[in-house]
Amino acid sequence: MSEEPTFERFLAAVRGTNPFRSHRITDVGGGEATVESIHKNAFTKLVRVVQDAAKEPVSIGALLIGAPGVGKSHLLARLFQWAGEDKATVVYLHNILASPERMLRYVLNATVSDLAGHRGSDYTQSRLYTVLNRALIRTGALKGRKMMTGPREIDARKEALARLGAKIDPQSAVIPVLNAFLTGTSHASLGDAGAEKRAQAAVLWLSGETLGPDEARLLDQAAGEDGLALADDAAVERVLHVLAHLCALAELPLVLCLDQIDNLDAEAVRALMSYAHALLDRAKHLVVIVSGVKQSMLSLRTGEVIPAAAWDRIAERILELHMVSPEEARAILEGRLDAALSGFEEKEIEELMAARKRDRLFPLGSAWLERRLDGVQELRPRDAILWARDRWEAQQDRLAAVGGKRWLKEWPGPEDGPKPPPVKLEDVIDAEVKKKLVEGTTRRRLQQASLPPDEDNLASLTHHLLARCAGKGASTLLSVEHATAKKRGKTAPTHHLVAKEKRADGVVVTTGVTFLCAPSGHGARLPLQRMVEDTKHTDKRILVTDEERRPLRLGGAGKAAYDALCKLGRQRFLHLHLDFAGHAELDSLVGLLGAARSHDLEIEHPRGQYRKVTEAEVLASFERQSLLLAHPLLRELLTEEIVKGGGDSTPPPAWDPQQTREHIMAELSWRLGLMAKELAQIFASRKKLHEKRFPEVWSHIKKTAQALHDEGHVHATATDDDLFVQLRGKK
Repeated sequence: MSEEPTFERFLAAVRGTNPFRSHRITDVGGGEATVESIHKNAFTKLVRVVQDAAKEPVSIGALLIGAPGVGKSHLLARLFQWAGEDKATVVYLHNILASPERMLRYVLNATVSDLAGHRGSDYTQSRLYTVLNRALIRTGALKGRKMMTGPREIDARKEALARLGAKIDPQSAVIPVLNAFLTGTSHASLGDAGAEKRAQAAVLWLSGETLGPDEARLLDQAAGEDGLALADDAAVERVLHVLAHLCALAELPLVLCLDQIDNLDAEAVRALMSYAHALLDRAKHLVVIVSGVKQSMLSLRTGEVIPAAAWDRIAERILELHMVSPEEARAILEGRLDAALSGFEEKEIEELMAARKRDRLFPLGSAWLERRLDGVQELRPRDAILWARDRWEAQQDRLAAVGGKRWLKEWPGPEDGPKPPPVKLEDVIDAEVKKKLVEGTTRRRLQQASLPPDEDNLASLTHHLLARCAGKGASTLLSVEHATAKKRGKTAPTHHLVAKEKRADGVVVTTGVTFLCAPSGHGARLPLQRMVEDTKHTDKRILVTDEERRPLRLGGAGKAAYDALCKLGRQRFLHLHLDFAGHAELDSLVGLLGAARSHDLEIEHPRGQYRKVTEAEVLASFERQSLLLAHPLLRELLTEEIVKGGGDSTPPPAWDPQQTREHIMAELSWRLGLMAKELAQIFASRKKLHEKRFPEVWSHIKKTAQALHDEGHVHATATDDDLFVQLRGKK
């Protein structure tokens, strides 16, 4: 049972959470408080771009630039929230990494995954299903029929989509598959398991995956020897064009947000921008927003990483964000305080109401902010939030030292608290790196559709990290090569990666790594047979599969090949079963390096001064903390040890999981939101658990909150190594 909000509960909230801990957007769909007046003109222009593309058969490129911390991702989050009010279909793509020749296919994969979601059993809740039905309604294609899910109505929708498709897909290449998704999802909602498989097959094909004969038959198509898939980039583009046109007909124009593209290396940026240029030139009713740090983006342009023609098309509309005024900084802090304290003010906690009446910035303090802003003409929103974070922590320290009644009576207390002891630069960097890695991994875990299972993405992430270790430090890795289409022509490679390692005895060992995310046994057959036939070029072969989302499926020929590989023994063949966390961790490691490269990773050192962390410093931190060696796949290629992958060996907690779920929901029932750490503190206090068990409790609360997020009961946002948790629908 939840306790009623009281002054003591308010004090516990001040001790246990910090509303200013997060100073960057990690989830554009989150419910973090925003101030509409900040960057109002830029937001208005961005909305106008989307509305223009909806009305006219044109596609528009928009470039969003500014200094680090000036609010670019916050602006995109506001656009996402605006779009959710029945205005547009915004797909947020971050850290898009694939080999250059497969970049467009990965953009399609991530886009369809985002629109369809990663839960195949509930496509009726997907944005793709909504768009198709709305297009039929808004265009009048159903000729007055009501949107019901009976067999007749489903057939009517099928016929209506086919008629509509004749205009926007005259080659009838995409609409039949979208119809299979629409009708399959509708029939699945009536309990037809076979129809659900048809909808799943449609999503796989639309994502650019290769289907085997069984999946192809579900779409009334035949699979050749290599399976059924989009043949080339033109076919990939066609799917995106049709989706964009349907979104426009549904009056929900498609917007692709490519955020922080300057985090990518030069080859990836060049490929991504070239494809974006082509899409804008040939699609209709599409908006592509490219976002990055101004200095980094201009360097990419002057260095001709982004060609002039692509830049002109992508930057058709330029929106540059600037620093904010002191008055706007105050509004940002007031907005966060209003959101954080609303639950207590609604319950009219007398002490809080009186304090907030005296000073709207309680418990930060207006006098404190005036001192910080003395002589400041403009600043970054991130700076104001970081100041507030430190000020809140100082009030937490004061509260802990003197107790609640004295803290409130003497508030704001002494102007300056005791100076914290000096901390080594390396320790500060290591702590920030570790927090951001946890945050990145958790963010992907909460938004699994944003990181679809993809062989090339896994290979690119792994190569990106290993290439920085070859020939350095204590690593046994000498070199690593990523097979590309240019080198292999039309023939698929035997392995995605080929690594050379030097053992302690001086012997050079060549290892081939194959990533396999095939949705069918047919898709696994040829890669496994190629691995078996590779008897001359490698000493060791590693197969990496996505065990959580795409476990290895084997037909007769595939099983024979897999058995032949297993007979080689563990020293010559290793099958690493990677779970989603393993994929997300690779993505987070690469993303952190990219943030440092684009000058968007900062630390506070010494206290009160902020400096950027370089890519070299991040790599050094990886080495000090053995973060790369902690990953089972990277460890296998950086040492000669054999490591089993996947699996969580943590024993289950001794308490009832249902009680934990009820605890979280009850605490959130009267609060805007809570950090998981605060939820854990309340839980541990009620259970009278020893403080040594707190890490276990915190971990359990986070896992339970993630499960509630997956089920749609709460919205969780990754913040450093913690989660901010809100009830769905609350703002």
